[in-house]
Amino acid sequence: MKNRKKGIGISGLIKIFLILLLIGLITLATLTGGYVLSVLKAAPQIDPSNYRSLINETSQVYSDDGQLIETLVSSEFSEYVTLDKIPEYLQKAVISVEDERFYEHNGVDFKRVVGALVHDLKTRSFDQGASTLTMQLAKNLYTSSSKDVNRKLTDIFYAFNIETHLSKDQILEAYLNSAGFSKGTVGVQAASKTFFNKDVSELTLAEASLLAGVTNRPTKYSPYNNATLTAEDNMETVQFVLLPTAKDKENSSETVQIAQTLFDLGRIDKFDLNQVKNNVYTPIKAEFNPISKKRQELILDLMLKQGYINQDEHDSAKAQEIEIKIGNRSQKGLSSFFVDEVKREVVNILESLGYSSEDAHAKLYNGGFNIVSSMNLELQKHLEEVTSNAKYYPGNRTDDNGIPQPQVSAVLMDQHNGQVKALIGGRGISGGQTLNRADVPRQPGSSIKPISVYMTALENGSTAADVYLDAKIPPKVLGTSNWSPSNVGGYVGWTTIRNLIRRSSNVGAILVARDIGSDLNAHTKTTYSRAVDTDKAYNMMIDNLKSIGVSSVISTKDNPKYNDANAAALALGGMTHGISPLEMAGAYTPLANEGIYQKPTFVNQITNSQGDVIYKKDPVGTQVIKPGTSFIMTNILHDVVTQGTGTNANFSGMYLAGKTGTTNEKKDAWFVGYSPYYVCSVWIGNDRHERLPFMSYAAATLWKGIMKPIHEDLENKVPEQPNDVEKKYVRAIGRSEYFLKGTQAHYTNKLGWYDSSENKKEKKSDDDKDKNKKNDNNNKSKSKGKSKDRSKDNEKSKSRSSKNND
Repeated sequence: MKNRKKGIGISGLIKIFLILLLIGLITLATLTGGYVLSVLKAAPQIDPSNYRSLINETSQVYSDDGQLIETLVSSEFSEYVTLDKIPEYLQKAVISVEDERFYEHNGVDFKRVVGALVHDLKTRSFDQGASTLTMQLAKNLYTSSSKDVNRKLTDIFYAFNIETHLSKDQILEAYLNSAGFSKGTVGVQAASKTFFNKDVSELTLAEASLLAGVTNRPTKYSPYNNATLTAEDNMETVQFVLLPTAKDKENSSETVQIAQTLFDLGRIDKFDLNQVKNNVYTPIKAEFNPISKKRQELILDLMLKQGYINQDEHDSAKAQEIEIKIGNRSQKGLSSFFVDEVKREVVNILESLGYSSEDAHAKLYNGGFNIVSSMNLELQKHLEEVTSNAKYYPGNRTDDNGIPQPQVSAVLMDQHNGQVKALIGGRGISGGQTLNRADVPRQPGSSIKPISVYMTALENGSTAADVYLDAKIPPKVLGTSNWSPSNVGGYVGWTTIRNLIRRSSNVGAILVARDIGSDLNAHTKTTYSRAVDTDKAYNMMIDNLKSIGVSSVISTKDNPKYNDANAAALALGGMTHGISPLEMAGAYTPLANEGIYQKPTFVNQITNSQGDVIYKKDPVGTQVIKPGTSFIMTNILHDVVTQGTGTNANFSGMYLAGKTGTTNEKKDAWFVGYSPYYVCSVWIGNDRHERLPFMSYAAATLWKGIMKPIHEDLENKVPEQPNDVEKKYVRAIGRSEYFLKGTQAHYTNKLGWYDSSENKKEKKSDDDKDKNKKNDNNNKSKSKGKSKDRSKDNEKSKSRSSKNND
């Protein structure tokens, strides 16, 4: 018989197909498993128990009594809230629409995942996530929003890890605080405050179910859409936001008028108004989004079906009209200059605690800090109101940029602890990336004299009764060829340091400055001190200014900031870089605080998101001068206010002290003064350094406008004489004077010297004695009987001219 070839047959083909299929499945499974393992291996290790630190929270700034000043929003607004503060119906609303079997699965709902994967593979769209709340939390904390298989696999892996370490309540709390709710809001608390201007605990079922629907597609289901704000809208009730003006667009005159109306109604502040005028921001209407309402009704249906609410609750919530009310993130009517200072100080504090500069800036906004500032809200609003009044600025005008000129800065601080209670960095503007004049050094003029010349001199042996010649100084005395200081209101001849300060004598400041560090018991027989070391004197004044926080006299090899080791700068205030109003306020604190310097500060306390205090201000200052020096200088500066150049600052019922200052060509006007309660520095000047139509009397008048109202209900306190001070009668000047114990008046013998040819009180130098011995002896013999009368005449002359001096 012949052998027949047999075919494979159908059954054989089926077997081969099944074998190949099995091989393919095994291969696919192997490849898939390898792929999955490679993805999971590449996934960074996580510690779910540390989830709280991964959820960013917006920091907030409060006043000294706990009132919210500003929420520091950078790109997102987030505020963490614990689960017990979140209404249960908001929790159930989210579960009903996002993860119905949340309490049943272990991180992954496989039924939903398989269905979603099949759909995504068919459509190649990856638009069905089927993510559980746990997987969404993994995405919020550890991965991203990218739509790819890698991320989904990683989310699943992390979800199992999260479920192992956290309870369901912890997972739900973390999710509700990390989910996005559109318009730059993260978490249910931020969403509640943004869209309804209320705490999340106060939400109704209707509002809660509306918010629950947003997270699926925030842009589509946002509670409101942006719409054009028109003049026909009711400006008293319309809900609006300020958004950056579109590039290359300008706000129309109608838009500017709308902003003006909103400002007049108190709904935006002056800074907001100017930002609209300058095309930085545009007011946009917040119009309720009807699509979000449909989403809300779907969620209410799901909640009813799943047994979370009953029929009446369902029907009532559906029927409730949703009213959008945009929440405020800052106090209205306040400039942002103060908060700008707070932010700068917080960054410095965080860096001192070990944060890098980059991390410190990031944590400032998203670290969830509660920052208690030193601001007194009432005092800040008062300062805003007074400094914005044009009546205080003679020659008031508006420059080409629409900014009022002259400009102003004012700093009000508590000298006892260094806390700045209120600050203005300009008028007609509000801060926020604009020039803060409180930080800008300007030449201080005569306001520097108490803290540079006289504070240093009294600390080094000079007394208020020391006598100097208030007259034109020959240039050769100063070692110059032609420069010599001059007074604004003339000269009074021989007089005391007290009177030199009271009438703001430029000549006197130069002469006293020269003597610092020299032998004050010498020079009794010459008109001008001879054995002086001006370099030593200037360095002593510079060291004193450094000790009281004046940074513009501090130079380094890489950054030489000044060239001010000279009399014109240190004695008269003609500095290269000047002193800022903020530093000037701090520099006066030793005079107002028994010799203790307090650096101006803006932050009292910082608490982290867990409630731990990470910083608390130390109120202890630095003793930089003797209490007696402080007392004597304050007593003299009290004369300045009551009968000297600062009378415009005076008001009854309070012990005041201070000093005026006007610079060359009247480019800057100052008054820096203090009461038993506050130090206040006021500066007025043009941004472009143009000449002012007034002198320091305008700054003194503004100072009074600031200080008088805030002292109306405060008890007057006269400084008590400290133990290191004694009061002694000085026969030569005909009255008593305060002295540091162990010191005595210098040069009082010169009060009788007089040269009729120059119409000044003067004593011939030792070099001229032989040539003029006879006349000199005659003058001395006559003056002995008349010195007391001449002293009184000097006082009268000084009093008459003091109003014209600065």
